[in-house]
Amino acid sequence: MQLFLVRHGESANNARDESQRVYDPGLTELGAEQVEYLGPWFASVSPDVLITSPFLRALKTMVPIQRATGLDPLVWRDLHEVGGCVSGYPAIGHVGEAGLTAEEIIEQFPGCDVEGLIGESGWWGGKPYEGAADIAVRVQRIVERTLTEFGDTELKVVFVIHADFKRELLGKFCAEHSFSRADYGPLHNAGVTELTLTRTTARLDSYNNIGHLPYGLKSSEGVY
Repeated sequence: MQLFLVRHGESANNARDESQRVYDPGLTELGAEQVEYLGPWFASVSPDVLITSPFLRALKTMVPIQRATGLDPLVWRDLHEVGGCVSGYPAIGHVGEAGLTAEEIIEQFPGCDVEGLIGESGWWGGKPYEGAADIAVRVQRIVERTLTEFGDTELKVVFVIHADFKRELLGKFCAEHSFSRADYGPLHNAGVTELTLTRTTARLDSYNNIGHLPYGLKSSEGVY
C-alpha cells in the first residue's frame, strides 16, 4: 500500500497565543487557501481511500480532496491529535470537551462515513487530556488497523491528520528515523508525507512535501 499522511491546513490556533486557543478550531484564511491546492494534487495521485481525523480542521482540510477525487471519506476517531479534544493549556490545566458528534459531522460534511465509535456524546466524550501511555496504545492500534486492512494491497490511502500525531505514527512505522524537529524541521501545514508499506516493511518515499503549494502559502510553526 501507499500511505499519504497529510497535515491539516493552518488552523485558527496556529495563529494564536497558547492561552487564546480553542478546543476545536477551524482553518484560517491562509489555511483554507492552502488546502485548496491539495485537491488537484491528489486528483493526480488517484487515491483509493480517504480517511480523516474527526477534528474540524482536519475535516475542512479533507473537503478539497473529497471534491477532487470523488471519494466518500471515512472518519476514524483514533486519528485525532495528541491530547484529545480539550480546552485549556498546560499553565492552567485541561478540561475534556465532547468533540463533534457523528450527526454533526455528517450534517456539516456530507458523504462522510463516520465509524460507530463516534456517537451522540461526541467523538471525545469529555475525557481528560490523553496521557503518554494512552497515546502509545492508540498509535499502535492505528498501525495495526492500517496494516490489517490495507497492508497486503496496492491501494493508495490518505490520512488527514495532525503534526504531533503524524510524528508519532511515522516513528512507529519507520523507527530508524527520529522525525524530531531538531533533525527534520517543523511539519508544514498541508504538507504530505508518503510511505510504501507492507505488513512487514516500511519505506519513506517523501517527507513533509509542500511542492503543491505556492511558496507564499507556506506555514509550519504551530503544531495544532
